[in-house]
Amino acid sequence: MESQKNSLGTFALILLVAGQLLPQIDFSIVNVALERIGQSLDTNDIGLVLIVAIYGLAYAAMIATGGRLGDRYGRKKIFLIGVIGFGLASVICGMSENLTVMLIGRLLQGVFGALLIPQILAIIHSSLSGERHSRAVGIYTSIGGLSFVLGQSLGGWLVSANVFDLGWRLTFFVNIPVCVFVLIFGFKVIPESQTQAIPKMDYAGISLFTLLLTCLLVPMSVGSHWPELWWLLLFTLPLSWMLWNLQVRKEAQKQNPVFPPSLFNTPKFVVGIICLMGVALTFPGYIFVTALTLQSKLHFTPLQSGNTFISMGLLYFLGSILSKRIGARIDDYRYYIIGISLTVIGFISTTYAIDWFGNQIQVWDLVIATAFAGFGNSCLASSAYRIALSHVEQNQASGASTVLNTVMQGCFPISTAISGEIYSITSSFNEVVTMTSVLTVLAAILMVVGIIVYAKRPVRQLASIKPQ
Repeated sequence: MESQKNSLGTFALILLVAGQLLPQIDFSIVNVALERIGQSLDTNDIGLVLIVAIYGLAYAAMIATGGRLGDRYGRKKIFLIGVIGFGLASVICGMSENLTVMLIGRLLQGVFGALLIPQILAIIHSSLSGERHSRAVGIYTSIGGLSFVLGQSLGGWLVSANVFDLGWRLTFFVNIPVCVFVLIFGFKVIPESQTQAIPKMDYAGISLFTLLLTCLLVPMSVGSHWPELWWLLLFTLPLSWMLWNLQVRKEAQKQNPVFPPSLFNTPKFVVGIICLMGVALTFPGYIFVTALTLQSKLHFTPLQSGNTFISMGLLYFLGSILSKRIGARIDDYRYYIIGISLTVIGFISTTYAIDWFGNQIQVWDLVIATAFAGFGNSCLASSAYRIALSHVEQNQASGASTVLNTVMQGCFPISTAISGEIYSITSSFNEVVTMTSVLTVLAAILMVVGIIVYAKRPVRQLASIKPQ
């Protein structure tokens, strides 16, 4: 049970989602500036890969620890500590003059980002209920997807604007005013919440999970540069078995495992996780390979590449706001299927536009295609979270938040790695072949998830069409 019942006000929710923007927007904003960062720090492709990979690995590996620390010491407190640390780490990155300092800053960004993110959904779930809870979850999911798109557009503008001759460093310094804003007001208006029974830290579970995630994400992120690292994947199955058995044993002994196995006894939570994997394994890959193709093959500037995704961001946000109302009418399972259809239309339209316009393509030629992809993904993400959280008790808020955030953040680099690998294999061909190859694989992933989701609809819905 929760020790605090303070309601979450509108302004407090704004502060939480402002904090949510910080680590999530950094996934994409830095990608746009990578070429300039490499030139400034005099590093090669491997160094650029490490700048992206070390942030993603630290972020995903520490999510579970962040969730447990919030349970133990207070979610508001850990959230604000995360904001402070993320701001300081951004300063380190922005002031770095060599690759080593940059990597230290990116590592710290990942760690502190992982401290603040799990607290947001846990505070929402423990402080709100009913319609207000559904609306807050909708805002949370809309900001999550919007931040990824916003990072592309904002990153392109900041690099091109070169304000005060800071260039790419602005992509890190832009975090500072957001951190200050959240801290000034957050201490007063964000309600504190934590479990009544202070849980012990599951050091063994967190350590096993971190090792498992390292063996999975390291080869996915940098395996193309160091092929011998692919052997680490052999350790993922035994580590998964060890982690699951440890968590089952700890929960049976009432020792508060970091990933409570009882959560997975709720069918809707499991389906929600599968739905979320469909989003996280495709959306980042689509944005990554589209931006890469536009810049490397069609010679878009960072600003032009970023502007391509503006319509996607706007439609994603609009779709997330409307999703609760539409989902209530047609149910979240069907809404998810609709999202798959719209997203695949976006994939096809993107490839068609690139094929039709060729080297003469302009930003506005992709507006409709990216808008379809954005609205479709808003349907996917919002319905996935609602399905997953619909039967989660408040005393399991942190565990559910940890699992969902871990799934999301763990799949992001996998999506980018899959798309990047296919891009590398097909890069000798023209841009149409490259885009078709990548987006066909991403569409296939969505189709498989869609079949599973359709088959797992609640029994009462299937029964309702049977003759009486």
